[in-house]
Amino acid sequence: MKKGKKKVLSVIAIVLAVVLCALLWNQFVYFEGNYKPAADTAESFRMALSLSPFSLPQFEKGYTFRVADKTASTPEELQTIYREAGATEMYCRIATKRHVTDEDVTDGKPDSNANVHTFDQGIALCKIAAKLNIPINPEIMCAYTYMDMETQQAPRFEEYPEIYALQNGKDWSELTLDEICTVLEAYGAFVGEAILETGCTVNDWNLGNETNFGFAGVSLGLKTAVNPKLEKVPSFMRYILPTFGVGWLEKNLWQYDAKAYAAVKSGILSAYEKLGIDASGVRFSTHIATVVATPKSCAAFFNCMKKNGYAMETAGISYYPSAPSLYLNKEILLKKTVTAINKKCGLSVFIGEFSYPSGEMDGPFAGWSKKMKGYNMDEAGQAALYADVIAWGKTHGLAGIRYWAPDFEGWYAMSMFTFADKVGTAKEILTNAQV
Repeated sequence: MKKGKKKVLSVIAIVLAVVLCALLWNQFVYFEGNYKPAADTAESFRMALSLSPFSLPQFEKGYTFRVADKTASTPEELQTIYREAGATEMYCRIATKRHVTDEDVTDGKPDSNANVHTFDQGIALCKIAAKLNIPINPEIMCAYTYMDMETQQAPRFEEYPEIYALQNGKDWSELTLDEICTVLEAYGAFVGEAILETGCTVNDWNLGNETNFGFAGVSLGLKTAVNPKLEKVPSFMRYILPTFGVGWLEKNLWQYDAKAYAAVKSGILSAYEKLGIDASGVRFSTHIATVVATPKSCAAFFNCMKKNGYAMETAGISYYPSAPSLYLNKEILLKKTVTAINKKCGLSVFIGEFSYPSGEMDGPFAGWSKKMKGYNMDEAGQAALYADVIAWGKTHGLAGIRYWAPDFEGWYAMSMFTFADKVGTAKEILTNAQV
């Protein structure tokens, strides 16, 4: 072998070794040092234990929930139990689909989300919040029935004639960014006014759901006139770009989405003005998934939003310790993500989705059974991890936490209840909070 070739191979080997060492260091080493969080959150910590988007359909089917010596047979009764367990707010997720339909079908295909995030159901939850006098955090997805870090949908406004007219007969994929923002601002005004008119209190608005790879139809894998490159990006790139292509995401996707978020925010704020409601102190956020991200890319996302016109008061993340992710040590993933966003963005962090299983997961989430070190996948481990994340977060810049879908039977071992014959019986994670 020639000396020149040997030299090149040696350099490559050294580079690979350095990269590998860096990856291992980031995976398993965490130093807190003299870290100070971006904000003191201990007193204002948001315990967002709430009725899930799936609760209303379950109650309609006759479900009841038992917590210690109490039984909830209505949504109001269950939320009251959550409040007694420390809940400080409710939650609703709203898609652009307006009304519940007879079948769980979208465009002729089965869709488990077809009838759980409609506008009507969101408004129903807001009315419950108003009745119970508890703040609610609406998540305005700007997707037809659903979106997350793997699934992207564009919004549809055919059920909102005045808003739909702003598309001037164009398909959503044909709209320019300016045209999209015009429609989204009008929609923000409409949905904001409808929510506030229920009499509920909204301190925090969340826009989108796990928006790492798009928002409002400007997304990886979707056709859009905003950037035609996005349509042809293969799905596997979602697992590569957050580590090696943050610059590409900033240039080709995030800068556009920031303007779309800002348009929805502007519309919502105009609703406050129209109704004569004081909007000072109202906070905005969006949340991204951490299973496909690194702490560095999370911070880059929120800084890109601010740079391009969408300044948030809170950064949101999903945190599922039992799900496969780029980090093997999920405790370090959480701590590095929260501290990175605190330090580099000056924002406190809200965990918009969290849960941990009390046993093996089933169904489509069968792969989400990765035991976190120190926490068994049983009721005690589930309860302990939840409590420990909260305790650490209150002193480290965590603004709050939402345990995802606590009352949903289809969430399998992640739920806070065990189910039999439409009766949910509380696990330790919830009964401990009643003491």
